[in-house]
Amino acid sequence: MSSRILEQDSTPWAKLEHEPTRYIDALKKDIMQQVGLLESCAYLVAFLLIVVGYHICSDGIFSCIVTLASVVQLLGLVLCLMKVTQQGSFGCVSIKSLQLYVPVYVLRLSCTLFNEGYLPIDSSGDWAYQIADIASLIVVLILLAKSIDNPTVQEEKFPMFWCLVGSAVLAILVHPCHNLGTWSDVTWTTSVYLETFVMIPQLALVGKSNSVESLTSHSITCTAVYRGLNFWFWFVCRRELMRIRCPTLLPSYFIVSALGVQVLLLIDFVYYYMKAIVNKSDMILPCSSRI
Repeated sequence: MSSRILEQDSTPWAKLEHEPTRYIDALKKDIMQQVGLLESCAYLVAFLLIVVGYHICSDGIFSCIVTLASVVQLLGLVLCLMKVTQQGSFGCVSIKSLQLYVPVYVLRLSCTLFNEGYLPIDSSGDWAYQIADIASLIVVLILLAKSIDNPTVQEEKFPMFWCLVGSAVLAILVHPCHNLGTWSDVTWTTSVYLETFVMIPQLALVGKSNSVESLTSHSITCTAVYRGLNFWFWFVCRRELMRIRCPTLLPSYFIVSALGVQVLLLIDFVYYYMKAIVNKSDMILPCSSRI
């Protein structure tokens, strides 16, 4: 009797132990079946960049996570470009999200190219981090150029202008003093606040569809990893944003909160994406998850 009860009690725990393996195996199978040779090469190149860059362009300290995050984001945008180029269709790719990326990268680069306050302190902050952001901006501009007169582009409505204005005003009112100049602090902070809105049009477009193309899903998942790494870094280093000129943690709370919201917006997508892979079905978001 006791052994039978023990066996019954261990069954749920055994299922929980195998659950992560089940999701990992399903993800591997999805990649092998739906990602072609070029996309696999993109993953391989990104992997090599991360491994080689870690040993050559980084000192192996914690700040290299920021550069790693930028490379993962670049991979996601490259996968999106491959999808559009191969299929000639934008499908569920949001043009509004791509348009919002432009001021985000321009504002960030206007700070990181000329100031060192928000750069990784390891050697990857000398050039690798900026190169990854410049390459991402170039990919975004190519995608926007391809969207001109493309009949597959879906109509979207999103208050981009007010998001930009609101982010700028909030950054002027609440920003860290990590650089010597206020302008660079405001531009970097504006890019962080504005990036919170970037994925909202994309997720809204996904919510209108019954399924999402494989490469689009992988692209959004790369963005989720990028946001998660950024949040992790600035959460750990939030006290570094406080300086003598600005002896308060309030700006760091705003920065970490904005990054946290970005992660939360994408966790929902990743969950339903993995669920669809395991169930071998189209990715369908419930009404409560649609934006």
